[in-house]
Amino acid sequence: MKKVRCEHAVSAAGNYLKRRQYTESETFKKNELKLSQSLQELALLGAMNNASSEKNVIGFSSINRDVTAIDQQFTRLKAFVSEAIEPYKSELTHILFPVFVHLYLELVKNGQKTPAQKFRSRHQGLFVEVPEYKGTIEGLVGVLTSQDPSKYPNIKAFRENKYTVRLSEDVFEYLLRYLRGNNHLILLQILNLHIEIKIQNTEKNNLQLYEDRSKNDTKTGSKGGTETKAEATAAELELKSLECAIQKVKDGLPSLPSICLYTFMNIFQGLSSVSLSEDISLAAGGYEDSAIRLWSLTPKPLVSSGVPSGVSRVRLACDHDTCIFDRCSNTLDTENILDDNGSEMKTMRAHSGPVYGISFVPHFPLLLSCSEDTTVRAWSTESHSNVALYRGHNYPVWDIDCSAIGSYFVTAAQDRTAKLWYLDRTYPVRIFAGHEMDVDCVKFHPNASYVATGSSDKSVRLWNVQEGKMVRIFQGHRGTIFALAFSPNGQLLASAGEDRRIRIWDLGSGTMLKELRGHIDTVYSLCFSRDNSSLASGGLDGTIRLWDTRKGVAAINPADNHTSPELLCSFPAKSIGLHLLHYSLHNLLVAIGARQS
Repeated sequence: MKKVRCEHAVSAAGNYLKRRQYTESETFKKNELKLSQSLQELALLGAMNNASSEKNVIGFSSINRDVTAIDQQFTRLKAFVSEAIEPYKSELTHILFPVFVHLYLELVKNGQKTPAQKFRSRHQGLFVEVPEYKGTIEGLVGVLTSQDPSKYPNIKAFRENKYTVRLSEDVFEYLLRYLRGNNHLILLQILNLHIEIKIQNTEKNNLQLYEDRSKNDTKTGSKGGTETKAEATAAELELKSLECAIQKVKDGLPSLPSICLYTFMNIFQGLSSVSLSEDISLAAGGYEDSAIRLWSLTPKPLVSSGVPSGVSRVRLACDHDTCIFDRCSNTLDTENILDDNGSEMKTMRAHSGPVYGISFVPHFPLLLSCSEDTTVRAWSTESHSNVALYRGHNYPVWDIDCSAIGSYFVTAAQDRTAKLWYLDRTYPVRIFAGHEMDVDCVKFHPNASYVATGSSDKSVRLWNVQEGKMVRIFQGHRGTIFALAFSPNGQLLASAGEDRRIRIWDLGSGTMLKELRGHIDTVYSLCFSRDNSSLASGGLDGTIRLWDTRKGVAAINPADNHTSPELLCSFPAKSIGLHLLHYSLHNLLVAIGARQS
């Protein structure tokens, strides 16, 4: 027995640590280390690395009896074949069955009855449904000793004759590189002893087919027909390979977005609500001092146009200093009379109580706000002034949301109702009543035909906008619901709140698909990615978490008692609390948080 130089070093290190009285878990375990190699294994490795050996001759030695190594190598071979692209995958699939059968028979031959049965039960599901393999699989059930194969003609023939597998030259090289690169000695031995791999050249076969046809066919169009058929076959293989690659991308993990975090600093007035415009050019915040502050997120400053800055200052035609003068054309822009040269922030006041909800109106230069004073107000983002007042609630209004088409909006209030409004009417046109406590949050469906509401009664309800009737009720939360989000395709609804759990509901069946655990404090914001594959969440714990929300996809991460396996990643933020998450059209995740100092 010869020892490799690196194994001498490992052995010496293990002995040294043992003399220093380290525990067993901290030392090298000799039974897990392969400190020597037999002459047969050295000969096999030499044959593998010998460039002068023939391609079909891989090596020769007796089969290793290590049950764990046999199972691991076959499992890795299955994964290697399943992950291969076409046309490699279709050819390599034929090699799995003979390797499986001979590995099982080797275990039985070595007297390892129980490990052999476990190996068969673990992997036979891959071949049971194939008709040509069914008889052999049924025969393996009765093979428990080294004498049993002679009782079954199929198994006996399988053992005494080499199983023929036909591979193209490229596929064979691809398989050989895998087996050599990962040191799969057991698989190499099985291939050498029991499997005959015949290399076939596709181009030569096509040429031979043409030559054979030309002898029997005197027509001049035979050559063109053969070439056309070969080209069509090659095109089909390329198309199949492309489809396989696309499917792998779809089945892979969702792509993680870039994240842009805006932080409100020194919010001594108390930040109550936040909203972003659809193009992420404007951000608005509602405060407890009844003010609404509007920020420009682009280099372009905010300028108020169309109205004077205050009643104490009357503008005249001679006030050229406050007008926009175009030096290039020497003309005066009289349509945009400014109250100043522009600024990054504008403050708008009209409410008489804290502003609990704000929302930009799509396709219109308007901003809606709701307040403790029971009113809803519309603000112009051009003149930065109040342009409409809506009355209809008798108690504080907690939340507001606009439809995707922008012509109507919905509010949620302490009076246990949600109400639907049109922009051109100052009174509600629908009342959604049914909750037993405050309606704390509200959200429009992407098609604008449904509205979801979350309440302090721990339920989520889905309403039909046209009829004003409830069509779904989702129960299961253990606290007040503060956040709702629809997937862009309109099939899923996510809800979260005080119980720190995120629940994803299937709107079609009305059932819960997933419960996501991981947050350690109240969740205030949810947002689906544009491709519906992931969900972003944030709240008072100051952490942005991304979740895999795809249906029928196995979780990648192991589950524990505190975090769901669907968690893709988490990003801690310096903010005390995250108020808003929003995906842009280009998969940029914009987050807004707040800090006291």
